[in-house]
Amino acid sequence: MNEDVMSRTPTAILLLPLLLLAGCVSEPSAPPPPRKPVIDLDAVLPPRTLLRKDTIEALEHDRNASRLAYVGVWASDGDRCAMMDQTAFKGYAVITPGAMRRSTGSCSFEPGTPGETAQHLEASCKSGKQSVNRTLVIQMLDSQTLYLGTPDDQPGEKMVRCRLLSQ
Repeated sequence: MNEDVMSRTPTAILLLPLLLLAGCVSEPSAPPPPRKPVIDLDAVLPPRTLLRKDTIEALEHDRNASRLAYVGVWASDGDRCAMMDQTAFKGYAVITPGAMRRSTGSCSFEPGTPGETAQHLEASCKSGKQSVNRTLVIQMLDSQTLYLGTPDDQPGEKMVRCRLLSQ
């Protein structure tokens, strides 16, 4: 055999497996999507034992019986629900059939009209030592979202319903 061919043979033998492997390697695949938690933590309140009396009342209210869809615990976004009754913050409303608590004060009113998605409630509101009468505007956008404002409070605030983890 030719000496030149003999010297190339070991090199070819070494390169052959690498060439074969190069053809088998595929493009790296996209990373797997992040795992979703089994429990949806969006709009979840702290445990019941840490909540105030009116918050529990709003949560336990039977909306099917009263047909007052606005009753509940609301926040401007789902993340704020976790702060309910734990710290002072803006962007929440605890609404029972005849009262509402917000960071700016509390209001009392006669319960709204059952079955109506839009309510205009004449309320007596207190903030500190000041009392004022005002009209509250509550518009249900869907079962989990409402608009809350007053006729002179533009643009008002869109809020989501908060829930306990077991709900």
